[in-house]
Amino acid sequence: MSAPHPGRRAAALAMALLLTTTAACGGAPGRAHEDSGPADTSEAALTYGAGSVRDPSVTYQPDVVIVEGGPRAIRAASGDGLTRTIDGNARGARAVRPGKVLYATSRAVGRVQEVRRVHGDVVATLGPVEFTEVFRDAHLTLDQDIDDGAFHYREVPDLPGAVTVPADAPTGVATEAGKDAARDVPTTARTIGQASVRAAHSGCVGTVVARGPVRLAATAGGTPPSAGSSSVTADLGDWKAQPHRSPGTFGLKFNHKAAAGLKVFVDFSLKTEKLHIRSDVPVSGGRVADGATFAVEGIKSAAISIAAGAADGVIDNSKVRAEVPVRMTLPIAGTPFAFDISWKFSVATALGGNNTTVTAEGEWGLDGAIGMVNGTIVAPKLSVIKSILNSVTGISVGISGTATAIEFKVQVAVGVPAAFAGPYAKPVMDFGVANGSALGAPLTRCVGATLDGKVGGGVGVSVSVVAVAALKKLLPTTKFQLRRESLTPFVHRQQTLPDGPLCKS
Repeated sequence: MSAPHPGRRAAALAMALLLTTTAACGGAPGRAHEDSGPADTSEAALTYGAGSVRDPSVTYQPDVVIVEGGPRAIRAASGDGLTRTIDGNARGARAVRPGKVLYATSRAVGRVQEVRRVHGDVVATLGPVEFTEVFRDAHLTLDQDIDDGAFHYREVPDLPGAVTVPADAPTGVATEAGKDAARDVPTTARTIGQASVRAAHSGCVGTVVARGPVRLAATAGGTPPSAGSSSVTADLGDWKAQPHRSPGTFGLKFNHKAAAGLKVFVDFSLKTEKLHIRSDVPVSGGRVADGATFAVEGIKSAAISIAAGAADGVIDNSKVRAEVPVRMTLPIAGTPFAFDISWKFSVATALGGNNTTVTAEGEWGLDGAIGMVNGTIVAPKLSVIKSILNSVTGISVGISGTATAIEFKVQVAVGVPAAFAGPYAKPVMDFGVANGSALGAPLTRCVGATLDGKVGGGVGVSVSVVAVAALKKLLPTTKFQLRRESLTPFVHRQQTLPDGPLCKS
């Protein structure tokens, strides 16, 4: 992280955890970690997470077992991030048992489901926990510019629920957005006499609470890919995804592999100027106080470029929903947290006729904070920089289009890769484009576009329904409690050209 703005000395110089009431850990009220030194950016810390912080300003819950040694105490990890092999000689390792909450590093925090002893080491499988199951008393404050050049890419090769090919997503029929969201899949809706494609990204996420011992879901027999400064391309079945960053830009590229008759390429980017995080999250007695704040500032615009084509028309169409198993991570000095950026996307194609193509691109200005301020969801104002409708083109015998939804989530948290716990903020952008049949060109060629924007924010475990289903399979006897998160819409636009009765019939 870069240096904070001048004049904000009263705010934390880094992420500060201030005691609201002393309890189990005892001690006097703590101060901001001004003398904590630089963050641990060793390969082990970037791969496994930062170690826990013992500080009188932080009160952990009584059943939290802290293992000393941080990332150096972790011998191996499973590809899904749920199982860790811990040095049996590390302080606290012998206290790890089912039902306790293990805290080894920021990325190895969870309720212990089962423990095995292997050659003197401790092999523990972890289930997700809520933020307040870890911290009893703390105060999370932050007023900080974020250095986008300091992020590292970290891959989770077997991320639970990473990719889903929905079998029940309807195409070419009218549906309600609420029903689409419940399925957490993109949907094609036929309106305005054309294939007006709307990506109904889910507004339904869940909070997972894991209780009780289960049989061991996996063994930690390997080392996850090392975190690095170079971008990583993830394989997701027939799709590939690559998060990327450059000065002033965070982006996600994803495409359908070129071996098949279907070709799809999407490049989505968020342009930033002095990306900034503002946080004020008091935790007292295991409860997040009302009026908490966690907001992202400095996102100035969102842009997307879409290109799709099908050699054999309808039979090549595809749909997918994916949680990209590559995270952007940034350690936070002197705290037990990691700064984490993650991506999700869904896409569906509705291409009709052989050798069909559809292309489009657009950009929209975003003005204002994204997330939660004083307990209320806040969203940016949107303006058009480049109209996507004016760019829709391609060749098609039949009506064709694509639906794309993208989520960009910023979080300061601890947990396991599939379910981090902590304050978060996220924008969700849904794009639909439709291109009319070339057979109608002598009269007119109709094009259509839709744009929906939503914002989410809160404190807790943000987990998709697909990831919950995957976790239930990995931890079959664990009890899960699913809560719904409401995403707040900030824009809905739908338009066709030409704006006449033929295209609206």
